[in-house]
Amino acid sequence: MIKGYILLLTCLSIGSLAAQDSKSTSRENLDFEADKIVKEATTNILNYIGLPPDFKVVQLNIPNVIAYTKHGDRYIGYNPKFIQRLRIQSETDWSAYSVLAHEIGHHLAGHTEKNGRSNPGNELVADHFSGFILQRMGATLAQAESALLSLEKIGGISDTIHHPPVNSRITSLAEGWMQAASLNLNHKILEKIDNPEAPSTNVYQYKCTFNGDENVYYINQNDQVIWFNERGRPIEIGKKMPSETTNFAWNIKYGRSVYGVDAKGVIWSNTNYSSSFKVGIIDKFDYNPNQIEEHTEPEK
Repeated sequence: MIKGYILLLTCLSIGSLAAQDSKSTSRENLDFEADKIVKEATTNILNYIGLPPDFKVVQLNIPNVIAYTKHGDRYIGYNPKFIQRLRIQSETDWSAYSVLAHEIGHHLAGHTEKNGRSNPGNELVADHFSGFILQRMGATLAQAESALLSLEKIGGISDTIHHPPVNSRITSLAEGWMQAASLNLNHKILEKIDNPEAPSTNVYQYKCTFNGDENVYYINQNDQVIWFNERGRPIEIGKKMPSETTNFAWNIKYGRSVYGVDAKGVIWSNTNYSSSFKVGIIDKFDYNPNQIEEHTEPEK
């Protein structure tokens, strides 16, 4: 009887060790595949812009992917589970290329050389670069957009005061993709792609600045909150809305977030604890190109 118990315990122990080994092997395979695709993608992206692969690529315990500098070296940090979830959801490796190109864009644009958090303008610049370089590498627009669309589905993206809404990011990425396509003079491709819809007015009434953000945003007469990219193209990132309470004069709807604007133009963010804190300021800004043309018309 005792021998039977010993045999049973031995079998259970072996089974437990086998299960642990299986999990360990699965995790190792996960890390290996992610490490391989991330390093290949980073090197290939840099090859297409003629730069040596001098970025250090490391696995980190972080939610997704990040670009940062340390002791003068440029790093790309990533979570292997996130990379694999992204590839599975999108069903293409282009999604991994897209997020890595985005982080490389932050490095090349000098965003990682400055202290502080990111901001909507910088994120849209990195998205533009991602779309541009993926088109040069042969990705279709749908493949280039696959990461942003998949990130929303797996909960790996959020619109905050530091990150713009996903629709604005897709618009900026598409702008970059089409810029690259136009350099190839591939008009047949461009004819099949709808240009991102630009605001229908050039009359602006307010300008917005946010704490820790060097960019300036504008509100036009159609109540669209606009950011201008490096090519001077307007991209809508939010909307001026009526306030539903007497606490604020009006609101700014920014993706799924809503910020209150008081009578003095101070922008407030509400917390889950019924408190508010200042995040920016809005000033009157009257710009009407038609009136400027009238004032500058030479006398006859």
